[in-house]
Amino acid sequence: MLSTEYRESIERRFHAFCKAVLHNEACNYYRERKRKAKHEISFEYLQENTSFALHSTDEYFILQDKPTAFAVNGQTVIVYSEKLAKALLCLSKRWREIILMRYYLQLNDKQIAALLGKPRTTVNYQKNAALKQLRAEMEKMKDEE
Repeated sequence: MLSTEYRESIERRFHAFCKAVLHNEACNYYRERKRKAKHEISFEYLQENTSFALHSTDEYFILQDKPTAFAVNGQTVIVYSEKLAKALLCLSKRWREIILMRYYLQLNDKQIAALLGKPRTTVNYQKNAALKQLRAEMEKMKDEE
């Protein structure tokens, strides 16, 4: 077993070691902060001393295409892509309604089938056929560009 004096000696050395580590880490932190300060400018300084704005405006949602409205099951669906609207117009009315109900009104096949009075499997088949034709129309438009 360790004597009390020896134990206290170890504790004092450990405390001194911890203080040295904390002191050195604080010095490193302030040195790093000073180094970065030479290369960085605060936003407050820029706002006060510059004439340009420190922000930009997103242009993602500026409408490039003319929106097209479709009436589906008593609701209006707006398609913002002109190419997609043209491709949808190439589909039969029934197929277009199924696609719009599925992907714009977020209805599942069972709900669409109930609205149309058709079996779910028929709606699923027509949806897949419509998607296939829609892809073909979109590819055709892509090739024309």
